[in-house]
Amino acid sequence: KEWSSKSKCELSLNKGDVLQFEVARVSGEIDLVVSGKNGSEPYTGNDVRSGIFTITVSESDYYTVRITGKAATGMVKVKNV
Repeated sequence: KEWSSKSKCELSLNKGDVLQFEVARVSGEIDLVVSGKNGSEPYTGNDVRSGIFTITVSESDYYTVRITGKAATGMVKVKNV
């Protein structure tokens, strides 16, 4: 089913932690933002394509991962590796 909404999850991460994203977009648009409570924003991606990528956080903080779908189908997985 098409998904047009916003979801978020919060994670406590330490400096140097790595998040792995797996995106399998079939249609529509998926936007991703990773932001820390202290103001850092280690990743912003608009119209993210399918694939696997990682980001490394530069400071210990509570981070929010926001996923926005616009008529999107597919899946997004986030894992702390």
